[in-house]
Amino acid sequence: MLNKEQKNSPEILSVSQLNKNAKFSLEKKFNDVWVKGEISEFTNYRQSGHWYFTLKDQSSSINCVMFKFKNSYLKNIPEIGDEIVLKGKLSLFEAQGRYQFITESLEYSGEGDLLKAFERLKNKLSSEGLFDESFKKTIPELPLNIGVITSPSGAVIQDIKNVLERRAPLTRIILSPSSVQGDKAEKELLKALKNIKVFHQKKSLDLVIIARGGGSLEDLWCFNSEKLAREIYAFEIPIISAVGHETDFTICDLVSDLRAPTPSAAAEIASQEHSYLEENLKNFSYNLKQNISNHLKSKKDHSIEAHKILNKINFNLDQKILNLDEIFNKINFLQKENFSSKKLNLFNKITFLRDKNPLIKLSNQKSRLVENTLQFKNIFLNSVLEKKNSLNSSSSRLKAFSPLSVLSRGYTVSTKDGKLLDNTNLDSGDEILTRTQRQLVSSKITKIDDL
Repeated sequence: MLNKEQKNSPEILSVSQLNKNAKFSLEKKFNDVWVKGEISEFTNYRQSGHWYFTLKDQSSSINCVMFKFKNSYLKNIPEIGDEIVLKGKLSLFEAQGRYQFITESLEYSGEGDLLKAFERLKNKLSSEGLFDESFKKTIPELPLNIGVITSPSGAVIQDIKNVLERRAPLTRIILSPSSVQGDKAEKELLKALKNIKVFHQKKSLDLVIIARGGGSLEDLWCFNSEKLAREIYAFEIPIISAVGHETDFTICDLVSDLRAPTPSAAAEIASQEHSYLEENLKNFSYNLKQNISNHLKSKKDHSIEAHKILNKINFNLDQKILNLDEIFNKINFLQKENFSSKKLNLFNKITFLRDKNPLIKLSNQKSRLVENTLQFKNIFLNSVLEKKNSLNSSSSRLKAFSPLSVLSRGYTVSTKDGKLLDNTNLDSGDEILTRTQRQLVSSKITKIDDL
């Protein structure tokens, strides 16, 4: 039987109804809250993947649960004694009437405050439009001068250098050093950006990469600076941000013109088109040779066919055939000359790109010039000496066979009408001309005696 007080009550709830109403009220009022404390008990159900643990402070404790689909994103499993910050909602387990905290995210103590500060700055800068895609600058396809802001002693700069030297050897890296962690990092990063700007005014830069390796939120905090974000937003050179690992995000990533998941990936993005350049040049050279070769073959085939047709004609076409051959030769010459010109042009372009390589030393050219000069001088002197010896030899032989040499030994030469004497055509009264070494004597035959 119900007593009077029970009869006057507007409603009598069952235990299930009470727990359900209590759960609804708790989840409505404590839907998105942060709570901080120390883990005193922890159970990881490996079969389901859910975490059940107790969070306590100096005077109270609360039961907590973090389901598998939420905790699977965390790198480390918490341990008893860890100071943590939780974000989630307060709920009630209806079957037992026991309330618990449903955890949405978990941060280790210290990172929770940083995470809140990160979200506040992120929302502030986003509302001002600093993250809008419309304001982001286009990353150049073939950057040759790349500024890098990172630690000079870390592995990051070596990773970037290795990638660029392998994929884009013509690029030039200008390092603007800065610490990337600690209290002084923010000021040094701002100074490094200023130094890059000064260098850009003297020698133009095409791209800037800001990079560091992975780390905790606290380690990366210098890249969540508002001053740094505004400097990057106003920077005139395109910037790629490569801070942390793929899962790490900073304000620097959001405000930069492009975010790369790792420093090596940033270098690969910058060198992507460079890696295609050599291949494109080779393909262009091959296609050019094939086209010219096919064109020459086509012209040659046409000329041969025309030549065959003309040969079938019975009347004299010798002159025309000669003209046709001459035209054919000219065509071949012009085609080869055109091919050589294009090949030379291609070679000059390739050479121009290679000459950009800073490893080529002027000393090699100087040594080559000295060597060529000595070689030319030796060839020239040997040639002059050879010609001189040949001239002396020829002069000696010519002098030996000269008639004047015979006359110098006392002999004479007699001629009749400019011809040497022949006894078969000599008669008395003929006039003859006798030459000695120094005189020319005119005589008249008075008598001819046979020997």
